[in-house]
Amino acid sequence: MNKISQHFHTDWDKLTGFDWTGIVMVLVISALMLTAYLWVWLPSNKNKFEQYRDFVLKDGMKEKKKHG
Repeated sequence: MNKISQHFHTDWDKLTGFDWTGIVMVLVISALMLTAYLWVWLPSNKNKFEQYRDFVLKDGMKEKKKHG
């Protein structure tokens, strides 16, 4: 058990500003990604996102009609 605790030991006093910036960025981005995934996958939001299901195809058809 002592080897495991030594392996995961962190000396918080020796972290630089870049280390802290990286930690904060990882935590913020992870929270935003989790929020986005949960927001999209909630069944109550299905109708909001269903209207955008094939917007790429619809926009592509509009472009073809204009140019062609």
